[in-house]
Amino acid sequence: MKYFLAVLSLLLGINAKAQETADPFGTSYNYDSTTFVDTSSSLSSVSKASEDPTSPSFKPYTRFKAPMDTITQKVTYMGVVPFKAMANDLYDGGNMDSLYWRAKKFLLATYVKDFRAKTTKDFVFPKDILVEDFKPDGDVGRIIITPTIPLVLRQGRSNATQNGSITFKLEIRVKDDKYKYKVTNFVHHTKEAITEKPIDNYAEFYVNSKHSARSYDQILLAIDREVKTLVKSLSVVMKDPIILDEDAF
Repeated sequence: MKYFLAVLSLLLGINAKAQETADPFGTSYNYDSTTFVDTSSSLSSVSKASEDPTSPSFKPYTRFKAPMDTITQKVTYMGVVPFKAMANDLYDGGNMDSLYWRAKKFLLATYVKDFRAKTTKDFVFPKDILVEDFKPDGDVGRIIITPTIPLVLRQGRSNATQNGSITFKLEIRVKDDKYKYKVTNFVHHTKEAITEKPIDNYAEFYVNSKHSARSYDQILLAIDREVKTLVKSLSVVMKDPIILDEDAF
């Protein structure tokens, strides 16, 4: 009997020992050592690096977004401006005739070299830039020209360099108490460095190009500055009273 109890006790001890070593890590243990990766140390190091204000950070370059006409897919600036009479304006400056002559005089003075007018008959655009000059007839007046001006690139306030020239289509329509401007069809004219062969690029080429983004954006920004200066100057002219009297010249 003692022998039997001794053998039984020995067998129970062996079985208990086997159960203790069967799953020493519990049911969550991954037995496939080739796929088990301890990421706790790497996660903590990444977190600390991202929180470190002295660690270098690189932001992707954001391109300049030129305004695009959704129909023509061309770089286009346009707007409708209501006429606002000045406090000391004694004349009906908001009618079509007045707005038409204001716009025409401004465009001639701005884009025609050495423009001088002795009478209203001298208010004539050169044929090389004139597309249409339609004097108001009770409905609408319209002026369309294609001037060419130097294109100036700027890096900072004082560093300005000319980069060829730019030709564009400028359209102004006038009605009573409002006018509309539209500027589009930008063509950049440059020359090859060695052969001086003319190069003409539409603004859309710079917008859609995947290369030289920073350089091309400088050209688009130069166009943007020119147009905004034009629109601002035009808005001032369209507010000032103007009297066109041939005998006054």
